[in-house]
Amino acid sequence: MLAYERKQQILDYMRERGRVVTVEQLCAAVFASGATVRRDLRELEESKLIRRTRGGAILVEGSTSEDPLAFRENQNAMKKQIIADMASRHISDGMTLFLDSSSTVFALARTLDRFTNIKVITNGLKTSLLLSEFKNVKVFCTGGTLRENSKSLVGETACSYIDRFNADIAFMSCRGFSIERGVSEASEEEAAVKRRYLANCKKSILLCDLSKMNVDFLCKLAALSDYYEVITERKETNDLCNQYTQLHRPN
Repeated sequence: MLAYERKQQILDYMRERGRVVTVEQLCAAVFASGATVRRDLRELEESKLIRRTRGGAILVEGSTSEDPLAFRENQNAMKKQIIADMASRHISDGMTLFLDSSSTVFALARTLDRFTNIKVITNGLKTSLLLSEFKNVKVFCTGGTLRENSKSLVGETACSYIDRFNADIAFMSCRGFSIERGVSEASEEEAAVKRRYLANCKKSILLCDLSKMNVDFLCKLAALSDYYEVITERKETNDLCNQYTQLHRPN
């Protein structure tokens, strides 16, 4: 198991077990030695996700639903690059794009320097800063209330700003999705922004690695059929999801 996968399992275990755990419990949960678990806890504490205690750890208040963007960027990084490369095939010169604040869409944003005359509307602070370095991209940042963990801008200001634009494609990710239960988010504020993206684009594309499949979070965002296409790192899953979206897409 890779280190970032093990640390994610530790966080998930702590959330499920009521925030406070012992090192011994974590060793059994992730099948790792005490030294390995203590090292992981030290790194998670440096990321301000947990606080170490004598013989264990406790989740930091506010860490129960969403991990910091910097942490998520390292998760499944190769898979996100594969997804970004597939998604970039939908982009052509002169397009206007909506990009959310997710780490998966951030990987797509890195590919935009290969195009010309691209306009991007985004609520992602880090995405805005990245694209500001690209001479071929004009960036519109939504404004709004900054969420520290996700480095995203949310709230009525962000939603109202998005309503001022028409985009060719909206690229977004989510915290979980399934064919039966649709797409979900950890935060209603994030979900509200993404609904505005969906309402103001010609075509929407959902970018998610398979670790998010058949996972449900608190806030319902949309039905899977509300998206034109779903892109994961696996072609077979893409085909299955997209057959469903085409069959159930509203006329």
